[in-house]
Amino acid sequence: MADSPGSARWLPRIGWTLVLLVFAVFVWGLNRRARLETTGEELVRMLFVPSVEQGTLVQRADDLARFIREDSGLVLRTEVPTSYAAVIQALGSGQADVAWMPAFAYMIAHSRYGAEAKLQVVRSADLFGIVVTRIGAREPESLADLAGRTIAVPESLNPDLRSLLVAELDRSAPGWLEVSAADDREAARMLVERSGAVDAALSSHVPSGDNDFVGDGRKELEYERAGTLRQTRVVYTTPDPVEILKNYYHGCVYARTDSSIRRLADLNGARFAFSDETSTSGHIFPRMLLDRSGVTLGRVYYAGGHPNVIQAVWDGKADGGSAFYSPPNEQQRREGVLVGDARYLITRRMNDQTAREALVRDVRVLALSDPIPNDLCAVRAGFPPRIWERFQASFDRFLETQLGQDAFFDLLAGVGVTRTDDSGYDGFRAALATAGISAEGLLEAEEAKLERRKGDS
Repeated sequence: MADSPGSARWLPRIGWTLVLLVFAVFVWGLNRRARLETTGEELVRMLFVPSVEQGTLVQRADDLARFIREDSGLVLRTEVPTSYAAVIQALGSGQADVAWMPAFAYMIAHSRYGAEAKLQVVRSADLFGIVVTRIGAREPESLADLAGRTIAVPESLNPDLRSLLVAELDRSAPGWLEVSAADDREAARMLVERSGAVDAALSSHVPSGDNDFVGDGRKELEYERAGTLRQTRVVYTTPDPVEILKNYYHGCVYARTDSSIRRLADLNGARFAFSDETSTSGHIFPRMLLDRSGVTLGRVYYAGGHPNVIQAVWDGKADGGSAFYSPPNEQQRREGVLVGDARYLITRRMNDQTAREALVRDVRVLALSDPIPNDLCAVRAGFPPRIWERFQASFDRFLETQLGQDAFFDLLAGVGVTRTDDSGYDGFRAALATAGISAEGLLEAEEAKLERRKGDS
């Protein structure tokens, strides 16, 4: 049926009305966005550094944004720029309000643009306690044998761990006597080197390879005093760990257990694999450790990643190598990957537990670098304090939820945050300055690496 003349006259008017309505809504949206971005009163633009995996970032950032919006009314927009420099520039130009970044990138953002550190990522580790005795005739073989005997107790022992160990000793070894030691290693030294000084020693303990020179006092002493492990035994381990929170991690040096390399000095002239030229834990800090120990390496190359370093040492292509070190957390213990350092990047791919044990047994940790600060959250200069306080309170509530805990672990391998400010990075600045390394140089090298990766993709 044909349209009537009257309806034909109205159709163009309705069309133009719809066009005008759509245009008005579009203009309103632009004005609202401009107002939000100008005032900063409702919009928070958050960036993550390019090292965050894209798929995980999108999913978990959406989880965070939805929570913040519902909880506080703030609009949170998240994205991952193509480079570290882009993150820094965005903070400097006001195109971003908040960014999560490594310490070296923050140092540049602070010096150039006045960005301010606010939060630092906290990661967890499980800390056990052990009681160690000597091996020999008439030496204590159980806690009950320590009744009335002397025990070296480290002054540095975690207070919660100390309480657990002391309670068990009071129950199982009444009348035991405490002798003070400076730390775990000195308690072990007192046990094995000072005849008759003490009958046992306490120590903190984190799961590690049997041949590692880290993990507890007797392993640390083994590094400088071969035979300590053969002369001692663990007669008690706390059944449950104490969770400790750490805002730092380490670089470390690895070598094959069956090689002649037992100390850093043994690496003189050796083939050595660093993970990457720009890696703080896989190159910069381990290099500082080696230099401070007077080590002159032989052939040096960059393996292109932390797991590649471990594989090169395990295969014998390098006499030593360096990568990151962190003690294992509860999740890694549940997964059976045995360790929390760079070796787990390989053991987690293995389905055979025997193969996992072989890797951790064959590749040992020789020594740890100085502490390296965890990633941090910084805000741009001039970001309104009231908006930050509103965001921070909501973010804290997010981390109290199971969703928040899972999301934050996926995004930054963290279990929480701690408050910080610029002074918290003075030690890191000093360490880089001592080594003659500039944060600017690290940034330039990272940018070049990212460009190479983009060109290869």
